[in-house]
Amino acid sequence: MQQLSIFDDYPTKPKHETLHKYDRVKLLLLDESIDWEIHNYRKYYCEHLIGKIGTVVELKKNTVVVRFAEELIFCDVSELEWIA
Repeated sequence: MQQLSIFDDYPTKPKHETLHKYDRVKLLLLDESIDWEIHNYRKYYCEHLIGKIGTVVELKKNTVVVRFAEELIFCDVSELEWIA
């Protein structure tokens, strides 16, 4: 047996495992209080893609590559909503 402390890092299932290649996802605008940097970037540079549906092309750790028409966008898992 090994003693655990509150500082031990427990292995958790990454969020991207709920997504798979070729899944359809919708890009959401994160609340500014969650991540102001992503919020502002999407608001000013990717406003035309917010609410649009794209296809997952590749998964890397917490980064998901999504194709919207002819554009490839690197997204955080938290800003995507899975579409059935």
